[in-house]
Amino acid sequence: MSPNSHPQALTHILVLKFLENHNYTSALEAFRQEAKEIIEEEQDNEQINEPLTTIIQDYLFNQLRSNVENISLERSIDDYLITPGDNKFPRYLCESFPQIHNNNILCVRTQTLPIRNFSDGEYQFSEIPTIITGSADKSIRLTSLLTGDTFNVCNNIHKGGILCMDFHPNYHRLVLTGSMDSTCALINITTLDVLQTFKDHLKYVVRARFSIDGNMIVTASYDHTINIYKVVNDESNPILSPTSPYTPLTPSTPNTPLPKYNKIHSTRFGGNIESMCFLPDNQYLVVGVRGDNYLHYINLTNFSDKKYNMNSNGDDWVSFTPMDISPSPRNRGKYLLVSTDDDNGRIILFRTHSSQQIYNFYDLEVIPNRKLTNPRHCWHPNGKYFFTFGIDSFIRVYDVTTKSIVHKLIGHKDIVRDIWFDQDRDLLISCGFDKTVKIWSVDDTTNSNSNSQLNGN
Repeated sequence: MSPNSHPQALTHILVLKFLENHNYTSALEAFRQEAKEIIEEEQDNEQINEPLTTIIQDYLFNQLRSNVENISLERSIDDYLITPGDNKFPRYLCESFPQIHNNNILCVRTQTLPIRNFSDGEYQFSEIPTIITGSADKSIRLTSLLTGDTFNVCNNIHKGGILCMDFHPNYHRLVLTGSMDSTCALINITTLDVLQTFKDHLKYVVRARFSIDGNMIVTASYDHTINIYKVVNDESNPILSPTSPYTPLTPSTPNTPLPKYNKIHSTRFGGNIESMCFLPDNQYLVVGVRGDNYLHYINLTNFSDKKYNMNSNGDDWVSFTPMDISPSPRNRGKYLLVSTDDDNGRIILFRTHSSQQIYNFYDLEVIPNRKLTNPRHCWHPNGKYFFTFGIDSFIRVYDVTTKSIVHKLIGHKDIVRDIWFDQDRDLLISCGFDKTVKIWSVDDTTNSNSNSQLNGN
């Protein structure tokens, strides 16, 4: 079959030949009339040389072989992937904040921040649960999670929309942003001081992440490159934790010096970088690239690139892009979840450091122009569920054990652009093109005071 033909067009030709070969004249005439344009465009395709029945036989054989393989595979899957969850996950809309931005909100995080206030003749710090948002209006805004009141705005850091942000794992007031203006910024979010600006990319910065221990920063861009930065350890900057992410740092205070970073490496790929994540062992970065059927595991010691084919049959056909990737929150990232732009809403759970597909999840709802969307996901911390978004105004909840959608969060009026799971308060925070931030809780707070859960009580 022609690699340039759309699967839907090829299917029409196969059905046409099937009807011809079996002399279904009435059905054939009706089919020719209703599918006339597609048939005329593809009927001279000389590479269509297999009848539909042969393809179906091959499919059934492969399904049988896959089922036999899965019997063995299920035995090796960790119990937590096959043990049902408790059906407790954020599903109730408890707050909606439409007044934060006047433009599309592109990214959102929550953090408990030490905010400086002037009281009784001196500056004092108080801890405030805060929503931090980045918008197409080029601003970063700090909003109280309790009241929805925006208490700080920064308009002069970037000259383009804020596409992504990430907080340092140990210094909770240190945030990394990536922008449409091709730059990244390291910001003390409590004072809005820009500590560093990175100008090493030439196009949109779509991903910017701290490593698990905070010793590294990685940024990814549509200029086909990732840049890797490492903390500078000198007398004016604290030495961060050892490589192990499980060695805690001394808790930081508002007066603790914040780290600085220097660029140490850059890697170029063959297309736009759409996704990346650090593995919990802090030794590898996984990168997903448009037009590339491999996941790239970058060794963070020697920067070598180990590639794993995402196609189960081992070929190099590119039928989807890995739009979002993240390690499972249990078993130290033994599995890797990959959201794709496949027409069938395909999401794949891989075994980490492997091409082995553990589960495939599908969303067969018809979404116009799905290939032009930005499907993403967010794990529930227990690893039993994950949330998907980015294709429309809904947030879908998947059950890992049943491999199905078990709930749909309805509230946004336009595409959901980002979500964040607040583990301290067991809340899901979402934002989108309807210019609103919404808070979702496990319990229905419609007839109760929601502040207790927003406070983490």
